[in-house]
Amino acid sequence: MKTFIHFFSMLLVAVVLFSACSSDDNDDNETVTPINKTKETALLLATFGSTWEDPHETYKAMEEIFKQEFPNTDIYLSFTSTTCITRWGAKTGEYYATPDLWLEAIGKAGYKNVLIQSLHIIPGEEYAILRDYYVKNFNKAYPHIPTVLGEPLLVSDEDTEEVGNVLYNAFKAKLDRGEALALIGHGNPEVSYSHANQSYRNILTYLQERDPKIFVGTVDCEDMLIDFVLDDMKEANLATGTVVNLAPLMSIAGDHANNDMAGDYDPEEADEDQSWKVILKNEGYKVEDENCSMKGLGDYPAIVNVWVRHLREAIEE
Repeated sequence: MKTFIHFFSMLLVAVVLFSACSSDDNDDNETVTPINKTKETALLLATFGSTWEDPHETYKAMEEIFKQEFPNTDIYLSFTSTTCITRWGAKTGEYYATPDLWLEAIGKAGYKNVLIQSLHIIPGEEYAILRDYYVKNFNKAYPHIPTVLGEPLLVSDEDTEEVGNVLYNAFKAKLDRGEALALIGHGNPEVSYSHANQSYRNILTYLQERDPKIFVGTVDCEDMLIDFVLDDMKEANLATGTVVNLAPLMSIAGDHANNDMAGDYDPEEADEDQSWKVILKNEGYKVEDENCSMKGLGDYPAIVNVWVRHLREAIEE
């Protein structure tokens, strides 16, 4: 039932977006966003999306890297979160489109090849919908168009090492002076996506081999919530009073980074529902605003290059 409601809500938003954003004289049901076909290959980047302004600058920077690496493509950006689409549109008047709308428009435009790159972190729910729903439906509708799909960021040991090294080096100076680092990922419900959540455990293991003062948790995987991080800190004998730096293990620093990670004390919330910053401070650790990094993984060019590599690998295969 949950899956049915999820897909129905996506379909409903798609219909609303078509109605709200298509021109009155558009009789052939073209997509809400215009296709500007200048090449024979289309590259669709698919990300969860955000309602915060800074992440949209991150997306632009990521697009520029893909433009440099794939100059013979027309690049488009889609959101897989219909919530982000509707809220950002209501806020700014700018409506993104879900991958199915983009792919339909790309198919109608007559592209000879289609490249699709997931900008998700783990192969969880959002990626599964992209792969098993949007892409498969496009392949059925346009079987004559060769299509490739690049995997999310963290799927292999090589990915874990590359991303882990970037993050370790970014915080090495702080770690060397005795400070700690806690990374906050999104995660998925463990009962359905344990294989995807394993990506977080893998990078946690790798990073703790580099420095035992690095910790990883999530906001949605039941087995890796903030309590898991606190237990991990206690097992590592992390002394109270230690400075703990917080950073998102997400593509952008959006709602979760600003609220769940770095939010101020909320008197209307229970103690266990406060932000990581507040909870860690209550546990005796030192976490101030300056210890909260608002830099998503997409803000590191070296990490974006991992997504680029995944697309190249998909093309080669």
